[in-house]
Amino acid sequence: MDIGAELRAAREAKGLSLGTMAQRTRVQPRALAAIEINDLSAIPPRPFGRGFVRAYAAEVDLDPDRTVQNYFAQFPPLQPPAQPPRLRSSLTTAFDPPSQWTGLGSAVTILFLVVVVAIAIGRNDTPDVGASANRPNDARDAVGTSGKSPRASAPPAVLTSAPPASAGVAAAPRPPLRLAFAVTRACWVAATADGQRTIYRMVQSGEKLNIEAQRDIAVRFGDAGAVAWSINDRPGSPLGDAGKVRDVTCRMPNAECSF
Repeated sequence: MDIGAELRAAREAKGLSLGTMAQRTRVQPRALAAIEINDLSAIPPRPFGRGFVRAYAAEVDLDPDRTVQNYFAQFPPLQPPAQPPRLRSSLTTAFDPPSQWTGLGSAVTILFLVVVVAIAIGRNDTPDVGASANRPNDARDAVGTSGKSPRASAPPAVLTSAPPASAGVAAAPRPPLRLAFAVTRACWVAATADGQRTIYRMVQSGEKLNIEAQRDIAVRFGDAGAVAWSINDRPGSPLGDAGKVRDVTCRMPNAECSF
């Protein structure tokens, strides 16, 4: 079932050119041409795309409702774009321990610290037996004028733990490809980044958009004369005349673009 070819045959049978059809339907010639070749990527999504096909069918005396239904039935339903994988911190471990082991580990750590502190305090309170036995009696029993033993006992040791170093989360690496563009008038744009669809809509005048990817970026502009673009902050060359459909593809490793 090729509804695009059926529409084109009906137009030619009535002796109408694409320019005449554009004037009567108020649909741009490039969109009408895309309808005839069943290029769904160059046709705006609903409700605009369905309105274009309906206007075309009515102008060539075909049933608008049946034509719209049969036209879009040719294509498989669009799959929603896959969500990009979440970047994990470089400090994240390869596996997460079960919650019960986490609680047990905390209890063991606290018990260990208590034992260490107790041992440290006990060592400072134990008299130096060997040193007392070998020291002369007069030196061992001598008392200063202050009434205190000349060898003052050392203060008990205190176990302290240094504050943990702040574990900064590693920032996600900046994608090596960055394509930025703006349009001076409404323009249909379809774009993919690393094979995943990112834009598929009518971009309005004055909008400024950015597309980032690791490997490649592919963009189709419906109106080349309305686009100003750059790749990795380098201005891109003009894409073409007003109303011309133009594809731009940029790839790593050198961010080279072709169109």
